[in-house]
Amino acid sequence: MSLTRRGRAMVILVVFFLLLGAPVIGGYLYLSSIGFYGESDPGKTVELRIPKGAGTQTIGRVLEEEGVIVSAFGFRLATYFEGGVEDVQAGRYEIPTGLNPRDALAALIESGPLGAEFVTVTFPEGSWLVDFAATLGDKTHLSERRFLDLVENGKIASELKPEDISTMEGLLFPSTYQVVEKDTEKSLATRLVTEMEKQTAKLRFDSKAEALGLTPYEALIVASMIEGEASVGGDRDKIARVIYNRLDQGIALGIDATIIYALGEHRTELFESDLEIDSPYNTRLVQGLPPTPIGAPGVESLKAAVEPAEGDWLYYVLSDCEGHHAFSVDYNDFLNDKAAYQALEC
Repeated sequence: MSLTRRGRAMVILVVFFLLLGAPVIGGYLYLSSIGFYGESDPGKTVELRIPKGAGTQTIGRVLEEEGVIVSAFGFRLATYFEGGVEDVQAGRYEIPTGLNPRDALAALIESGPLGAEFVTVTFPEGSWLVDFAATLGDKTHLSERRFLDLVENGKIASELKPEDISTMEGLLFPSTYQVVEKDTEKSLATRLVTEMEKQTAKLRFDSKAEALGLTPYEALIVASMIEGEASVGGDRDKIARVIYNRLDQGIALGIDATIIYALGEHRTELFESDLEIDSPYNTRLVQGLPPTPIGAPGVESLKAAVEPAEGDWLYYVLSDCEGHHAFSVDYNDFLNDKAAYQALEC
């Protein structure tokens, strides 16, 4: 009799958990089906119009009809929980299809309607924080000094940055952005940081860095050195491999781009006296990685840092006037490659 009671109790317990879990699972599957969860997969750019006085329901319907999102209802849910729809202005927009509701809302707010007052600014790959700030101070209404203070002194958060690091060097994504009148130094800095986080997430940067025995921040440092050294795409993954081979063998990296960063001015060549600069960024004298990134890496350098080529190379040097490099295992081969390049008239 007692065994039968236990059996009945187990049945009741199983039924209880099924009744409790089914709505949760069903709710998750339904929200997934309307695009509430998941990564965005931007497709073609479409033009749409947000009517004057449009509310959440109207905006969601427009986005669904144009293929920007899967479901207007999913958009209403996202804005109900997270807000922000009040910042969407009426007007014409150009945004990509295939977004989830949250990214669609962000695209509307960040881009602003066509014809609105904005300034387009471009931050080249490899830019330093001072370059970002100088461009903003020169091209926009934003303050160079205030922006630099924010990004140099730990006042902006990033999931890629260790707690003991204050500078955002290497954590702002270099690209072209529209700066509108309502932008502040903090809102723009946050947008640049968020874009770097999005780009690294697409590359599965964290897990790939871990597979190489690195933290994401260390991989970002490597990516910044690749950006500083490479000018053609095919060399980037090989430069990454040279860096990792030299780290594994305890050989100083000897990256000229880190010395240029230590000097604090963009250079195209170095003098012998520059190579002796007393700095943790002088990778000719100090083994291991520099303490922070030395600039803002683009997508190709980020990818190369976590997807290095296979090879035993320990050296590389420019090999032609287009910026390609010759890679070698033996030091004498490196010297021969160097002499061959120096004989060119570039």
